Amino acid sequence: MIDVTKLWSKRRNAHLTQTLKYFSLMANSGLIVSLILLIVIGSVYYAKLLQALPNGFPAVLILTVFFSFWLTKSPIRTLLKEGDLVFLLPVESGMKHYFSKSISSAMLTGAFSTLFLFTLTWPIVQVFIRDGWKMYAVFSFFLITAKMFNLYVAWEERRLPYKSHQLNYRIMRFIVNFVYVYLLFNEAYLFLIAMFAIMYVLKNFVFEFFKKMHGYQWEMLLAEEQTLKMKGYRLANYFTDVPALKQTIHKRQWLNTLGTFSFKKGNSMSALYMKTFIRSGDYLGLYIRLILIGLLFLYLVPAGWWQLAVVLLFFQMLSLQLFTLYTQYRWNVSFIIYPIKPAVKIAAFVRWLKSLLLLQGTVYAVFYWVMTGDWLVALFMPVAAFVFSLIRLPALTKKHISLTS
Repeated sequence: MIDVTKLWSKRRNAHLTQTLKYFSLMANSGLIVSLILLIVIGSVYYAKLLQALPNGFPAVLILTVFFSFWLTKSPIRTLLKEGDLVFLLPVESGMKHYFSKSISSAMLTGAFSTLFLFTLTWPIVQVFIRDGWKMYAVFSFFLITAKMFNLYVAWEERRLPYKSHQLNYRIMRFIVNFVYVYLLFNEAYLFLIAMFAIMYVLKNFVFEFFKKMHGYQWEMLLAEEQTLKMKGYRLANYFTDVPALKQTIHKRQWLNTLGTFSFKKGNSMSALYMKTFIRSGDYLGLYIRLILIGLLFLYLVPAGWWQLAVVLLFFQMLSLQLFTLYTQYRWNVSFIIYPIKPAVKIAAFVRWLKSLLLLQGTVYAVFYWVMTGDWLVALFMPVAAFVFSLIRLPALTKKHISLTS
């Protein structure tokens, strides 16, 4: 007989152990140092950005939209496994304690995450809304309370058998959250009491009704858990190899022509890496996001030769995160039996990565030249990408890719 009361603790401990394992590997990665440098640079220019914003900056509206989305988004880790559809379904009546532990864990995580996000946006609140540690405590309390409410009712939403019905109630929650956060940042506390009354009615007379009418939607809960697990693996995969990661394949037919196939040994690997980059997982999205973040830093950091240090930092980040693309095929049988030497595979991968670095450097150069008119510094950005690919990239390749992989 399955002891449901101990099952959650056992799975939570296994999950924490695995998370700490990947975190230790991420901490040993050079990418962590790059992220720390970016955080330091970002914190320095955060205050300057606030000073540059006009007096009519719509801070209340922007923060309202941001926190409305955050409060409405309510993921809950249930730590379910595929075998649970067989072994736990017969004891569904005894799963209340198990799922209550899941909700409590999600509320604790949601409370800390909400406090962290509000702390990041607190300088904006200080400048455009209200200053003072008392207001910080008041705003934090109301936001955390709303987050816990959303997590609770979002769990009851998951009992609905159709995703379209769940979406309708999610939209309703977003509207309630929008009004709630807008009233909060406008310090309309009397109207907030009315919003609490609405939340009370929704919780006790609408969402509690779902509990009586519908059971747990096991297939949906399992699918959500698998999605959340893959997101965590994908994050860790940016730093280290994660064998359990299942990549999602996207069609993207309009980009497929960039990776045209060739039967020549010298070209087949390049085509494979390009197709993988375009269609598999989140590599293309990662590349675009890094370029956009780099453009933001180029905009914030004062013009000068130190801009080259910023672009070199982003070249380092891109290289470290895309090395996982090569290791994605480490245990692929078809890839292993290709009649191509490992050195040729690595050379094709490095050649492909160099082209991405040069493209990244060119985009930075064009942006910097348009923004400042300084063509000399802009010219050195693709040159820096070329030098980085000649000097630094081979050392990174030797460290992260083994010829026997």
